[in-house]
Parts: sequence; C-alpha cells; structure tokens
Amino acid sequence: MGVTLRGVNLGYMGLDMSLLVNKSEHVGTPYNCPAIAYIIETPQGRILWETGLSARCPDEWLPEWKQVVDLGAVTPEACLEMRLEQLGLGPDDFRYVVQGHLHTDHAGGLRLFEDAGAEIVVHEDEYAHVMGLDEDKDFFARVDWAFLGDKKPTLISGRSMEIADGVRLLHLPGHTPGQMALQLQLETTGSVLLTSDALYHHENYVEPTGEPQIYWDIDKWRTSLESLGQVARENDSWLFPGHDETGIQHFDGRKELKAIRFDEGHTYA
Repeated sequence: MGVTLRGVNLGYMGLDMSLLVNKSEHVGTPYNCPAIAYIIETPQGRILWETGLSARCPDEWLPEWKQVVDLGAVTPEACLEMRLEQLGLGPDDFRYVVQGHLHTDHAGGLRLFEDAGAEIVVHEDEYAHVMGLDEDKDFFARVDWAFLGDKKPTLISGRSMEIADGVRLLHLPGHTPGQMALQLQLETTGSVLLTSDALYHHENYVEPTGEPQIYWDIDKWRTSLESLGQVARENDSWLFPGHDETGIQHFDGRKELKAIRFDEGHTYA
C-alpha cells in the first residue's frame, strides 16, 4: 500500500479577507474561511493532520476573537468528531495526530484524542510556548490542549523529521513559534505540501505577495515562506494552504493555481 491523502472540510468561519491577505482591495471583503484537516494513509499507519474547530468554540472563544471571526456557520455536524463518524472513523483509528500548530481553529478537535491511543505530534517550540501560557490569548485556547501537560506529546526537534515513509515534517516558524508543514510524496500526484498557516491562502504566495495580519513574528514568517517556496520548487510540489480550497502547483519551473478536492469520495494517491 502506498501513501494516500484525503481532504476533510471542517466548516467555515466568516472573516475579513484582509486578515489573511493584507491587500487594500481585500479590506472589507468577506471570506468564507475553511477549517481543514487531512487524513493520510501510510504503510506505517493512519495520520490525521490537524483537527479544526471545536463544536463548542462559540461558547469557548474569547469575545474579542468572536468580534473578528464569525462562527455562525460552525455546527457540530461540520466539526471533526461527526465528520470522522461520517467517514466510518474514530479517535482510535489513527496512529498519529499531527498539529501544524495549536491555534484554536486548528487544534479545536484535539481533545477527542486525550484518551485514544494515537500519538499526538507537535513541534517542541510550539509545546514550550503554549505550556507557558497562563491564560487564553492570541487565538490559543487552553481547553484545546491543556491535557498535553499530563499526556506529553511526541515533540519534533530541529528543522525536519520523517515520521513515516514519504511523510516529512518541516519547521516553519513565524505564524507561531512551532508552526510546521507536512511534506508527503504520492505515487501519482507527486509531492504535496500541507502548509497549515505557514501559508494561509494562495494569495500569500502568488505575486504580488500578500502578507497576513495575524502572526507571531512577521520576519520569521517571511523567511519560512521563502523556505517553503524553495522546497516546492525543488520538488515540483503542490502547495495546500491552511485556509484555502485553491492550491499552487509547481512544475517545470512554473506554477499555476489548482483547485483542491474535498468531496468525500476523492483520494489523492
């Protein structure tokens, strides 16, 4: 069995497009911002990449977060637990649950795995950062990952690490201290990069580049975006942004926009 990839749409947040791509033409432009997870099948076991929003987020988020992000369309049916049930899966069906970072729109479903057998994977810099927080702030909600204080996750160190054949994690700090991307090699599709918020949206990447308004360190974000682009060019990779249903396909020194499929029956192989 080779490596395969399946996208899982976990619902939409409403926000101003300029938060993700800070261009003048996007100020005041509403954007239906997808929360996204991916299921990766490998010979070494099934991997879940990120866990989206909690079904309880409308009650758990700070008021100032809800002033900029509309959660009106976030329903339990769209969130991870019920989406996995629709796919015939549950928390015990995964070997790894990998968090690109621990913001609440990416880690809201992580608590489903508190008592499961899955190995939870984060970068050591992300873990150190959140364990040092004594209150919810900057879109980090402690309820999502507080259990990791007792159930310590597997920590990724350094710039890259392979966790399964053809599946490599890359440290790309800037959005958060421990932001990671996941690179995988598919037999037919080729190289794919799941970027999380190292790349929010294809317009962060396509010229003229648009930078986000939400970040931990913008200089590190820029450097990481350059590194991400270098990996993509060297491997003719297809970039899957963290909050977009359009990716960027590299090939033969060129790049083009290409829709990412999230329909339930579709698998990338």
